[in-house]
Amino acid sequence: MNVIQVDHIWSVNSLLGKSQRYAETMLEQERDHWKFGFWSALTLELLARAALANISPTLLADLKDWNNIVYSLGHQPNVKKFTPKSASISEVLGRLESLLPDFTNEMLSFCLIHINRRNTEVHSGELAFDGLGTSKWLGKYYHAAIPLLKSLKKDLAFLFGTDESKLAVELIQANMDEAAKAVAGTIKAHQTVWNEKEQGERDTLTTQAETIASRKFGHRVKCPSCDTTAILHGSAIGEPKQSLEEDIVIEKQTMLPSHFECFACGLKISGFSKLNSCGLGDSFTDTSHYDATEYFEIEPPDEHYFEPDFNEY
Repeated sequence: MNVIQVDHIWSVNSLLGKSQRYAETMLEQERDHWKFGFWSALTLELLARAALANISPTLLADLKDWNNIVYSLGHQPNVKKFTPKSASISEVLGRLESLLPDFTNEMLSFCLIHINRRNTEVHSGELAFDGLGTSKWLGKYYHAAIPLLKSLKKDLAFLFGTDESKLAVELIQANMDEAAKAVAGTIKAHQTVWNEKEQGERDTLTTQAETIASRKFGHRVKCPSCDTTAILHGSAIGEPKQSLEEDIVIEKQTMLPSHFECFACGLKISGFSKLNSCGLGDSFTDTSHYDATEYFEIEPPDEHYFEPDFNEY
């Protein structure tokens, strides 16, 4: 195999340098012009790929062809007419969510939506960025960029300049304030409807919700609207920790809240910023128990499995 040149096209430097180039072009546009949003999406994709390459360029390889992995390692595959193919941006962002603790599911969702606008702009007749006011997306954009840059030991000023980074902080704060206002109104509305129900109906719903919550996988918390036991779901952050007690393997995984659901009053809240604003943003532990022989694959699994316990204290 022949070794590829030092500046690999999937290297951190190549991708981050291109992201800087796109960011410069982005900031040259008028904020209300479609080109501002378009170039922001290109910048975000290259930044995401740079963040993943910083962990390992191999993670950028499209796994449908193992020669892409060979290429990512710095070698030219012995295949005729080989053209390297990297993972789709949805795969890249999904891998980043699993690998970067600060890159939340909420940020992942925003990035997918924003970059898909670019795809729509390029691959269809729809004008995806026309009329898209920055108040709808720019604060979320900079918020999502922070953990990606942090993983590269960079900050917003590195990519967008000092003045723009100061504005970004204001936009992020405003976006979080709006999220807090929105969730407060939602909680209040559900609380009003709940209080208007007859006591007997509330008791029945509470009992049903307690039963459902005890059977659902998730972290059990009190609903901020009706004070009934509800379920909180989350995304894994960091590596799980294992311990062995006799013949049982106990695995504990720290989780960052991402979605809340109450089965009594029907309140649902998605997104870490909203959950954090109403007191449901504390991380929690997902504890699972496995039979040791199953966990270490000493013999075929015997279907012996214990339900996860999300309320480890």
